[in-house]
Formats: sequence, C-alpha cells, structure tokens
Amino acid sequence: MNGKFGAALRHALEFDSPDQRIDSLKTSVGNILRSGDPSVRIKKTEYFNHTFAPDLVLNWPDEKRERLVFLRTNPNPEWLAADLKIIAPSHPIMLTLDDFEAELDSSAHERLVLAAKEARALITDPDAIEEFISPRTPITSVLTNAVIRGGLGLVDEQDARGVTEWAIAGFSAAENLEAEPIRSALTAAEKILDDEQANRFSRLYQVVWEGQGGSPENFPSPRTLAGPLTGRDLSLVLETLITDDVQFWRRIGRNIRLEQVVAIGAESGPNLGHLVQANLDRLLARGARVFGQNATSSEEQRADWGVERGCLALRGDGWTAYFAAKSNDLPPHEARRGVSVSTLVDGVRQLGVRMTDVKVQQSNFAISIEAVGDADVVDSPDFGQLVARGDSVAQAAAIAMSSGRNLIADFTTGTAMGHTSAMFPLTELAQAAVRLLLELSYRNVPDADVKLVSGRDPLAVQEPLWE
Repeated sequence: MNGKFGAALRHALEFDSPDQRIDSLKTSVGNILRSGDPSVRIKKTEYFNHTFAPDLVLNWPDEKRERLVFLRTNPNPEWLAADLKIIAPSHPIMLTLDDFEAELDSSAHERLVLAAKEARALITDPDAIEEFISPRTPITSVLTNAVIRGGLGLVDEQDARGVTEWAIAGFSAAENLEAEPIRSALTAAEKILDDEQANRFSRLYQVVWEGQGGSPENFPSPRTLAGPLTGRDLSLVLETLITDDVQFWRRIGRNIRLEQVVAIGAESGPNLGHLVQANLDRLLARGARVFGQNATSSEEQRADWGVERGCLALRGDGWTAYFAAKSNDLPPHEARRGVSVSTLVDGVRQLGVRMTDVKVQQSNFAISIEAVGDADVVDSPDFGQLVARGDSVAQAAAIAMSSGRNLIADFTTGTAMGHTSAMFPLTELAQAAVRLLLELSYRNVPDADVKLVSGRDPLAVQEPLWE
C-alpha cells in the first residue's frame, strides 16, 4: 500500500481506540470512493468486518441504485470466497484493507476469480483502487465511475493498471478513428464491468468515434449501442471531451432534446455552449423569459450558454434569457410596465417581422387590435392613432415567425411564448426573445449586437450565434 489511500489506511490504524480506528478506516474508504465517483452518497453502518452486514452503503438517488461495501482485514482467497457465498446476491464490493499477496494458493485464487464474476461482485484492494483513480484523466474518471457502480471479478493493482492504460490509449484512438486500440480497450474493460457499465463505457467511445465522422457500422464493438444519447451519455461526453469542432457537436446532437441539456446541470463546462450553438435548430423550447437589461458599455459582449434555475440560460452583459420545454419550468417573472407603442413599431420594423396582434394599455382603456389574414397591425390606421398618443403602452404583441406560428411577447412579464403547446427552435426563439423583450425595453442596444445563423446539415459550418 504505497499510495495516498494506503497511507490513509495506515494512519487510521494508529488510533488507540478501536471505535476511532474503525471510523477512520471507513472514512478513508469513503473518501477514496467518492473521489472516484463524486455523485455517490455513502453511509457508514455500525458494523465492521462482519460476515453479512456491510460496512458502507453506496447510493445513487437519481438512478435508484445501491451497492454494498464489505471491508475485509485479511485478503486470504479461501476466506474471501467463503464470505462471498453468503453475500453474493447483493453483488457487492469486497475491499481488502491489505493488498493481495503475491504467493497465493493459485487454485484458491482461481476459484475466487470465478466466484466473483459469477456473483457479479468486485473484489479488490487499496493499490488497485489507487491505480484507477490516480491518472485523473477524463476517460479514466469514467472508467473508475463504472467500476464503482458495476465492477466485477477479482481486480488487483496490475489488472487495474492494465485496464486504465488501455482506456487512455483507446480513447485517443477513438478521436483518430483507429479501430484496434479501441477494440483492445473495450475488451479489457468488459472483463471487469457488468453489462450495463460495459455498454455505457463502449457508448462513450462510440459517440466520440461517430462525432469524428466514423461510421456506426465500422465501430469496433459487437455490442448493439444504437439509439439517441441518454442524459448520462451526454454528461460523459461534455465532461470528457475538449473540442470546439462545430461539426463534431452537430453530429453528437442529431437527436438532442432541450430537457437533456438542462438535466446535465450547471457544472457542464464550456462544451455545453459548443453543443447548444451547433444545434440551435434542433433544440425546441416552449417559451423564454428575459431578466435584467443590457449594460451601457460600448464594448462588444459575447453571450454564453449555461444551465441555471432549471432552464437553459443565455447570459449577456447585465441580462439573462431563460428557455424551457415547459412553461411551468420558467423562473417567476419580474413585473414590468411594458413598452411605448412607438418603440414597438420601430423595433418590429427593424426586425422585419409581421405583427398579427397587439394589446395596448391607455390610462383608462385597454385596446386589442388583431390583423386579418396576412395583414400587419402596424399598417392599421387605428393603430397609427395609438402611436401618435404619448400615453399608449404596449403590454403584449404577437409576431408571425418564419415557421408560420405566432410568438406572443408579453412585455409586462418579459415572456415570449406561443399559443397552446407550440414549440419553437432556438434559432427562432432566442433571437426573438432577446430582441423583443430586451431591446425594445432598453433601446441602448445596437441592432447588430445579436446575430443569428441557424444550424445546417451536413457540411456547412456555423458561425457563432451571438457575436
């Protein structure tokens, strides 16, 4: 036990009190497992080195997953095999507090290997855990995460080092469309992972392979991994890769949904922006809500995509626009007065859109004007009279979008949404929401500050949406 984990275990054994030693041992084990999978919740039990009662309980609430951890003070394979017969139904982790001895009874060792695989249990030691965790590369983090969730068999330090090295080489090969190192990496991983985790691990390699332009049919794995990315797949890709290649993210996002992006959470890093920006025409939202106002700085500011308050968010200089697949998921609105009718007319003309409906508030009356057919409310003589009056405030307006649907901009709440259950691609909604709800209320924004270029297939490279 030469690593930090081994040092922590040795330190735990120095306490005089047995209770302190046991608690410190469990704390050290919990810490090392948590460093390998930060999403896990770990509960200590009141037992220690018990035949059938676990020392630790690992839990993943979002997945309704649980795994028991049994600590063992003696790595003798015959003793471990005897205990495993009792606890096998729980598919546990058996972690010895000392490394496996080199001079083991080979027949007993082989029986333990077979028993561990048959029980889908992971039997390992401190040095092996250290090997999984120490490289600190994105792909080995994924591997460690998979081992803690669904590792199986007897895995010692040498086994762990070999699988880890293959994982690193295979991931580099996936980025360069080299089949053989990928096949070797997946074969090595499959020997120590259950089917669920092996599929997940293979899926990540396949995503990278296809993102680089590789054919799904030529991916070097016999596993059937077709279908859209799951939320976890997407999270792994964002956490693991470092690339701003638009076409890579375009391929990754061919079946993406806004709910998947939001589920990734706020700690998704810069790749989230690459993914969203490359797939604006595919991400559908029910509506948007805008808060704040533009800063008066004359310097050009770039808006950034992120996840916050349970929504996809576009953050600019002094403002944030939220987008959600369900109207109830949008944050509570701010109260606003609305915009002057003359400002609305100027803004609609600058946007080059047709206004199909408008609701105007005067001191004593509320007036609604609806266009008939393809007419534009702006051309109505009655609306022209409202423009001439200084006390007319537009509370809401409906705008005909290029998709044929009407987008309703509510200036009193900063909300843009369609009728009933209408959904809009972010190519339409993002620009309309910011332009209508932000710029019309705060006219200090140059028209060129928001530029929209939609996603296209198969080869056109997109320019940034927000410049």
